Amino acid sequence: MLDTAAKDLKRLRHIVGTVMKYGYGSVIGKAPELSAAATEVTTVPAQTANAPAPRRFRMMLEELGPTFIKLGQVLSSRPDLVSAAYIKELKFLQAECTPLSYDEISQAIMLGLGRPPEELFRSLEPVSIATASVAQVHRAVTLEGAQVVVKVQRPGIREEIRADIDILYRFGQLLEAVIEESAITDPVAVVREFEHAIQGELDFMKEAGNLREFRRTHQGREDIVVPMVHEALSSATVLTLDFLDGTPFSHLPAEVDKKKIAERILREGFDEIFLDGFFHGDPHPGNILLLKDGRYGILDFGLCGRLTPQMRETLVVLSLAVALKDADTAARTLYRLGQSDARVSISELRDDLTGLFHRYVGQKIQDVDATLVLQELMLLAMKHKIRVPAEYTMLGRAGATIEGIIREFDPEIDVAKVAGPYAEQLLMGRVGPDQLQGGIYRLLLQMQGMSQDLPLQMSQILSDLAAGNFSTNVRGASLDRITSTLLVAATAISLSILGGAFVIGAFIALSQVQWNIYGVPVIAVMAAVAGGTIFSWVSAYLLLRPRMRKLRLRDFIGRGKAP
Repeated sequence: MLDTAAKDLKRLRHIVGTVMKYGYGSVIGKAPELSAAATEVTTVPAQTANAPAPRRFRMMLEELGPTFIKLGQVLSSRPDLVSAAYIKELKFLQAECTPLSYDEISQAIMLGLGRPPEELFRSLEPVSIATASVAQVHRAVTLEGAQVVVKVQRPGIREEIRADIDILYRFGQLLEAVIEESAITDPVAVVREFEHAIQGELDFMKEAGNLREFRRTHQGREDIVVPMVHEALSSATVLTLDFLDGTPFSHLPAEVDKKKIAERILREGFDEIFLDGFFHGDPHPGNILLLKDGRYGILDFGLCGRLTPQMRETLVVLSLAVALKDADTAARTLYRLGQSDARVSISELRDDLTGLFHRYVGQKIQDVDATLVLQELMLLAMKHKIRVPAEYTMLGRAGATIEGIIREFDPEIDVAKVAGPYAEQLLMGRVGPDQLQGGIYRLLLQMQGMSQDLPLQMSQILSDLAAGNFSTNVRGASLDRITSTLLVAATAISLSILGGAFVIGAFIALSQVQWNIYGVPVIAVMAAVAGGTIFSWVSAYLLLRPRMRKLRLRDFIGRGKAP
């Protein structure tokens, strides 16, 4: 335990020192205990020090290692937290990992599957075909002769990430104390979301479950290939899949018909969102292959998202409202889509959306940068204290990645034309005979329940009023400020009275008790010092309190500047 604590302290010092090294020390300075942890702060070259803040932020995450690289990838899907400049830079995150030796891989397979690789595979290539921060991938041939890939988790990575997450929680609590918008951005909740995402990637059984679900939803789509899991050769730390022989979209040759590919991948994305409700969370060009037989292969299912039917309908309505520049519908839908603990003025949100839409007047829908529009919508949501659920932010990141592929392969593609049938099918399904009948029955059931509950609830209210037990809870920003002001005033008065009592007691003690040490009246001096200290604290608090405000996150993310 002491050894673990020492390692955590050393890691904390390294993290704090690196954060300060890249110019983000103003936030650390808000917590003296963290500033003290940075025993050594090195400097970066002048070229790096003068680089834009987003680039320094990305370089900082890369230097801090696998956990923070994964955190950066999560932040790249949160346009409500970081600006477009940061999101663009975070897409270049790279993990420079030294490949594990064959002996280390053999030992990891032995620990994960209970038997050495020589007994499980006919052959296992010693050189990896892919190396990442969490796992390493090798080609192999099973005893039955099937061509497979073996994904092996790096030994000790769980413990390393666990320690880093504990430290991130401390940083999240610090940011809650110093960031003004923390009630909306909720740094601890962001760390919790990140922990959930990375723990899912560390558990290969979850990825295997995602693969099985994708194979089920893609039955009948013959041109999309999802690799099969070899269950007997898989565990929480070792995952064996069919080998897909193809070329990643990031390295397609020039002679390939990229316009055809762009339309098919766009339709695949709409299939996942509007039909399946289960989508790939990280569809970057390296995870999509063009196979030798002309089909498309999909890889890496560690990060996937789910959408309920209601969420899919909300997305369609919001998308149509944005496309038609209907600020009223967009404001109401965005309000329903998010979560808020405070009252939100829908009329003010509508006015802001109207101003946003006016900036795109006259532009064709295919000419509008959807990523930029999403960024501005998330900023408006934050401005109006609306928290957007993680599923939508993950979908936003996946959609932005797909859009990047589409725009590169076919800049003139008509996205609205491809999306139209999906939206019509989803919206018309709501008023189809089967859905309509179900909706009527559901409405009647809800009304029947209300008719039974309402008399009982009214009786309860009247009984409480008659007995004098009826109470209400009233909340409001003005009441909170009044309460805070009264608390400060009461505290100042109490401390002033206490300080005055010490001073008066000092004079009484001085006149009544002659307890001197080397001629100094000790009791009187101690009481005077105590009273003076209390007066000093009260005065300092009252003078400095107006200046003790949190940092405004909007001041930084809107301009892309470092704190």
